[in-house]
Amino acid sequence: MVIDRVAEFIRQYQMIALGDVVLTGFSGGADSVLLLELLRELAKKGGFQVQAVHVHHNLRGEEADRDAAFAEAFCAEREIPFFLYSCPVEEVARKEHLSLEEAGRLERRRVFRECMEAHGGTKVALAHHRNDLAETMIHHLARGTSLAGLASLRPVRGNFIRPLLCLERTEIEKELERRKIAWCDDSTNGADDYTRNGIRHHVIPYLEQQVNERTVAHMAETSLDFLEAEEYFCDEAEKLFRNCCVRREDGLELQECLSKEAKILQRYVVRDCLERLAGQRKDLGREHLESVLDLFEKQVGKRVCLPYGLEAVRSYDGVVLRSYDGKRADGDRKEKNPYGIEIAGEGVYDWKEFQIRASFPETESLESGQTGQWREANFKRISEKKYTKCFNYAKIRNGLVLRTRRSGDFLTVRADGSRKKLKDYMIDAKIPREQRDSILLAADGQEIVWVVGYRISERYRVREDAEKIIQLEVSGGYTNE
Repeated sequence: MVIDRVAEFIRQYQMIALGDVVLTGFSGGADSVLLLELLRELAKKGGFQVQAVHVHHNLRGEEADRDAAFAEAFCAEREIPFFLYSCPVEEVARKEHLSLEEAGRLERRRVFRECMEAHGGTKVALAHHRNDLAETMIHHLARGTSLAGLASLRPVRGNFIRPLLCLERTEIEKELERRKIAWCDDSTNGADDYTRNGIRHHVIPYLEQQVNERTVAHMAETSLDFLEAEEYFCDEAEKLFRNCCVRREDGLELQECLSKEAKILQRYVVRDCLERLAGQRKDLGREHLESVLDLFEKQVGKRVCLPYGLEAVRSYDGVVLRSYDGKRADGDRKEKNPYGIEIAGEGVYDWKEFQIRASFPETESLESGQTGQWREANFKRISEKKYTKCFNYAKIRNGLVLRTRRSGDFLTVRADGSRKKLKDYMIDAKIPREQRDSILLAADGQEIVWVVGYRISERYRVREDAEKIIQLEVSGGYTNE
């Protein structure tokens, strides 16, 4: 029986203990309805209590009001403590520059923690099932991920539990039909506006019909394998941290012995060190970790810039991880400049939705007689790319900053030094008015070096007399390369 499988799954992962107060995220959809119903029955013999919380996202008008009313009536009929929270998800998304999907997820997590503290909850039960897990795996894999990302929907993570990860969506609906229990359907689940919905409606059905009908079950089983591998590597990385890392007043130092270990363990140690300093790791990608490890092959003093105001610097004994300004980094550190980010050297920089890789191409071969050929071969190739450009770094006077437009910005449009206001250039380039404030710029004070995706300044264009060149490669945001 379904309830027996869920009870065994809860026992296997030690999700609920005697005396727990389990707060259940209750949307009114089929999965949350079955979860709450099963937990209510299991609580009678399991010695724990069940509560329910419904988050009203204020996005679907009357339909959302209907769901909230259904959830409250469902709990009242079964005498389950019920808590209703209203969240301005659209306002949060606009203010924080997030998608509605991401803003809704963050608001739900905030509500769950707030409700737990207010009502004595010890666990939060979420209604994710095997189909959710498979969709998440595909989504993460396509966007780029690690072992942790392929096992992101874990049965247990802290005090969050997922008792239905042993069931598929069809099993949930069949069980509710067998029990003659109604549920609410969310109309937005039928549209392909959200990425997950496209995977749910097209990718998973194709795999089930054309590859293997047990696609979802197999992916769920593999996810648990990924979880075990992730936990193993985390344990090994912790041992390496104790042996190969030294705490400093301004951060952490990775010692040379780390570079002798398996590359995958090196990345885990670097990731853990950066998370210790920043207090989070959401914006840390494989590229950032590799850029830190590459420093072991570089000369002393070389550095790369990293998310969360951190940098990595090659030292005599290894690689030092610290904040830009040399002060102690911590999880409460604010973004150093919310209006832009300075390119302080080679490295990968993150600002808003953009990721920028800065590098200095080797110039040793730029000697008399070779210069023109070298540049012609390399910069002709670079100049054809919309989101990768090279500039004469020696011309930078005030520091190279990535930001959006400000009053007084101008662009040098001719080799003779003729200028044009940035606003006028954007009009001439037919950049839509609603997009102008979000266009990324590389700037030297008020002078624009590069209107990313469009043109570069004639002042900073690479010519034969350039002694130092910087290359910027931009991804994310509105870019498509």
